[in-house]
Amino acid sequence: MTTTGFGGGVRARLDRAALLALCERGVQAARDAGAQEAEVYAESSAEVEVSLQKNDLDQVRVADEVQFGVRVFVDGRLGFATANDPGAVVTTARDAVAVAQASPPDPDAGLPPAVPVMDQPDAVDEALLQLEPGALARMAVDLLAWTRGRDPRITIDTGAVAVAHTVRAVASSTGVRAAWGSAAGSGHMFGMAVDGDTVGSFAYDGDAVRQLAQLRPKLEAAFGRFVAGATGALGATAGESFRGPIVLPPEAVESVLVGPLMRNLGGDAVRQGRSALAGRIGERIAAPGFTLVEGGAGIAGYPLCPFDREGQPRATLPLVEDGVLKAFLYDGREARAAGVRSTGHAQGGATALPSVGPAALVLATGDVPRATLERMERGVIVTRFSGSTDPVSGDFSGVVKGGFLVKDGERRPIHETTIAGNLWTCLKNVSARADTAHLHYGSRAWPALRVEDVSITAG
Repeated sequence: MTTTGFGGGVRARLDRAALLALCERGVQAARDAGAQEAEVYAESSAEVEVSLQKNDLDQVRVADEVQFGVRVFVDGRLGFATANDPGAVVTTARDAVAVAQASPPDPDAGLPPAVPVMDQPDAVDEALLQLEPGALARMAVDLLAWTRGRDPRITIDTGAVAVAHTVRAVASSTGVRAAWGSAAGSGHMFGMAVDGDTVGSFAYDGDAVRQLAQLRPKLEAAFGRFVAGATGALGATAGESFRGPIVLPPEAVESVLVGPLMRNLGGDAVRQGRSALAGRIGERIAAPGFTLVEGGAGIAGYPLCPFDREGQPRATLPLVEDGVLKAFLYDGREARAAGVRSTGHAQGGATALPSVGPAALVLATGDVPRATLERMERGVIVTRFSGSTDPVSGDFSGVVKGGFLVKDGERRPIHETTIAGNLWTCLKNVSARADTAHLHYGSRAWPALRVEDVSITAG
């Protein structure tokens, strides 16, 4: 159900006990209908979102919904059904069984066994939940004025400030039984700077927090970065074509390097022959000092759900350590296919089957100040990257937007410039890591990186 309007604060309709009871009713209904194994994953969420558009308040949206998904196995056949009416859990369980009975056999069918989950308290700041829509709307309007007041050339295309409360629960016939709740405040801005007839490149920034006291300060910091990025792109001139170093600020690290790398680290990619890293555990795949860790139940200051989509415990897992490949990610199905245990990396919501993916990622910092990292005889700072990477060969190419050319100690904005190279070569050519990291939306922590020997072509 989605409505617009004003009222009290924000709170999910069902608490942990009620949502877990819903899951258990669904499991029993599925068993009664003929399932050998059954799992129900559910989410009860409430959100107040204040949207911004064209430098003005757009609307206040209040949403409240309960969703659940029933996954069953009947004679090695998978069935799944989902609904958003708690009163329909029995019917939905029967539908899932009917789907399974009509499905082909799955050789890797089955649910993961129950494994003890760390007893982690809910990450809920009551003050955040009590923030009324009217107060949130005033904060959003104030932040809009604050952001545009940093520089009169700023124009906001879209933006939002939101508060959400989510409760998650999962139960299964194998003994899984877990529930957890969290609250978050978040916001973002997307727009550009316009100076007369000169229009800069689009810029974007945002953040998320767990505490009301952090919401405005963190959003002001994010929107300040947005202003700097938008105004910094004004007055762009032609770049230069050469082969040399690039600097990846934290906001570009994932799009250029870590995102494509992660697409090779899932057990599904290994099984399906889509990973260039299959069979290479223990081999060096990146430069010394390059350490990438899956943060499990969250990064300091922003706790995440202590269990995954299947109710398996989340834990810290080194993926690449000092440049050496250490592990892959597995959910229950991929673990069975590979003959290993789940690493607790089933992701997804209540409306789809679980899939493999990370919860939180941390890239180790280095010992180089950011300003020193950007001192290059000639190089490009990749503020934003829009391109594609072949997940197996690692070859990539794309456009740098809002980037900068650094030459002989001077830095100037440049028009869209193409960079091209190879992921696996670039990982080994990471020559420096900044001594600080930026925490992005609570679940990604990246330092800036410098990468040597990349092909750069002026637009």
